[in-house]
Amino acid sequence: MSVKERAAEAARRIEAGRRGLEAMARLDAATLARAYAPGKWNGAEVFGHLADCDLVYYYRFLKVVAEEGVPIVPFDQDRWVKELRVRERPIAVSMACIAAARVGLAHYLAVLPPAVLERGTVHPERGPVTAISLAEVCGNHALHHLEQLEAIRDGRTWSAG
Repeated sequence: MSVKERAAEAARRIEAGRRGLEAMARLDAATLARAYAPGKWNGAEVFGHLADCDLVYYYRFLKVVAEEGVPIVPFDQDRWVKELRVRERPIAVSMACIAAARVGLAHYLAVLPPAVLERGTVHPERGPVTAISLAEVCGNHALHHLEQLEAIRDGRTWSAG
């Protein structure tokens, strides 16, 4: 698949994730207070995690495009959920972050030339990454978590695999 085709597919997934999350954001607070499995995040925490990750993915994308080779700094997703108290964050705040990051990514995927989207760096835990691969991760990430939110909505347990 060409870089242009990858960018179009990533943009499609980014938009599909945003639309799916907007639908799930309309669930009532009691439903979103449920976890998708014992000891796992509740709906509000999933939304908070996605908001924070989308902002991180967008920032990393911008850094790689503008400053190729810049180091990526990992973060502890569980610590962010706890320390940033995402359980207390209004879903509307998380959705505003999600929408902003995704609109920005989709814009740049549409206008940047393939050579720019192929600029890269190294993630200390995942190895080489490019701007386009970071956008693809963002596009897939929400779709993965939408499965968890659907389980919360339906009152069933979700597990990977």
